[in-house]
Amino acid sequence: MLTLYQAEWCPYSSAVREVLTELGLDFVARQVEPEPEQRATLLELSGKSSIPVLETEDGELFRGAREIFRYLETREGWEYAHEHRRQWIAHADARKSDAASRILKRFRVDRPGPPVTAEPDEAEVVNVPDESRYELRLGDRRLGYAAYHRHDDTIAFTHTEVDAVCEGRGFGTRLVRGALEDARTHGLRIVPLCSFVAAVVRRHPGHASG
Repeated sequence: MLTLYQAEWCPYSSAVREVLTELGLDFVARQVEPEPEQRATLLELSGKSSIPVLETEDGELFRGAREIFRYLETREGWEYAHEHRRQWIAHADARKSDAASRILKRFRVDRPGPPVTAEPDEAEVVNVPDESRYELRLGDRRLGYAAYHRHDDTIAFTHTEVDAVCEGRGFGTRLVRGALEDARTHGLRIVPLCSFVAAVVRRHPGHASG
């Protein structure tokens, strides 16, 4: 199996992972130390401390995105390559909104809030344009939000969160349906990049059009 020496925050590593995905090539991701001077193992392996580095099944090494791309161009892709590239393009708004960073902030700090005895319909959905999100509020408490990226007459929903104490109780659906209804009222074309929003749209097709 291919081995990719990389780091998640590295844009070159990210681009290589996307091409590997498009080609349908399974690989092992080997994490490297954050600073080049700390990467003694990688230096010994490849002669350089920069990333990404791709090691083939037979031990051949390719260093840097340009060199890796040239090698991957010789590999035959699978039938879903075009669809994966289409999804990459379609999710541009999610990358612009930095949805990954929003999710990353939950690590080690995402804990359930105080119990909520109210029903989902008692919560209010409020658009907060300055924050590019719809919030689900119960009085002064924010129970969740649906982040979006808006341009012209299009609104792309990129990420949705609800308080862990509210999960599985319909609060997320209440939030998303309220946001979609408001977007449709304003004549916006809805692009559901968030998987949860997409699921709500599938269940309620009337929300899909602006």
